[in-house]
Amino acid sequence: MQGWIKLHRKLRNNPVFNNPNLLRLWLICLTEASHTSRKQMIGNQVVNLSPGQFVTGRFDIAEMFNEGLKKSDRVSGKATVYRWLEKLQEMNFLSIKKTNKFSIVTINNWVLYQQEGLQNDHQNEHQMNNKRSSNEHQMITNKNVKNEEEEENLSAFQQIENKFLQRKGSLFLSPMDSQSINRLLKDQVPLEYILKWIDEIFNEYKPKHRADTIKSFAYCEKGILDRWAKLQRQQSNVKEFPNKKKQNSFDALAEYAREHGIQMGG
Repeated sequence: MQGWIKLHRKLRNNPVFNNPNLLRLWLICLTEASHTSRKQMIGNQVVNLSPGQFVTGRFDIAEMFNEGLKKSDRVSGKATVYRWLEKLQEMNFLSIKKTNKFSIVTINNWVLYQQEGLQNDHQNEHQMNNKRSSNEHQMITNKNVKNEEEEENLSAFQQIENKFLQRKGSLFLSPMDSQSINRLLKDQVPLEYILKWIDEIFNEYKPKHRADTIKSFAYCEKGILDRWAKLQRQQSNVKEFPNKKKQNSFDALAEYAREHGIQMGG
């Protein structure tokens, strides 16, 4: 990837600057965006891109975000990074046009902050590419954009992540949250119960004041394990008892006599 981007100093006064994940994602978007108008082939479809635009998907943006990071720093939930991308949209940094195959991301005010002063850079880039055919210059095949139909098949981890973040009203999991979810999955607690009980736990939570909220998944983990243990005890206590034939008093007396060697009758 060639070329350069400009950053305005006022970025330091923006909340994004103090959020390492959002800042990293924003820089990825700036460096991924096209500097020129071009066409990009996605599968069998030609996509026209303007300066400041790029094509991505949930899996692609997550791979770009995790590239170069240590394993402990990587984001495990593929939907998480895309949710951060949507947060940047809410903050008016960019806009996202979704299709059933991919998403086109447009950097807002690209021309205002990036286009001016890039003319020389574009000329140099053009000189480096002038030996290529016009078709190669305009048609760039991207085989890395994955079909977003795969998003429908979310993993158990991702479904739990989405449910928890939705109820918590947060954007991403902490490393401790991820560990708690993985422990539940390792304990083989059924997914349908986990999702149901997350709702129950949030619905039953009674805050002591406006700042009292469920802050971590560990709180949900304990509640889920309590419910799972109770359910297992109930299931183990359900036994089938054979129906014994009722005895009348004479039969009971006769059985007692036989067991103790007592003769009955004259």
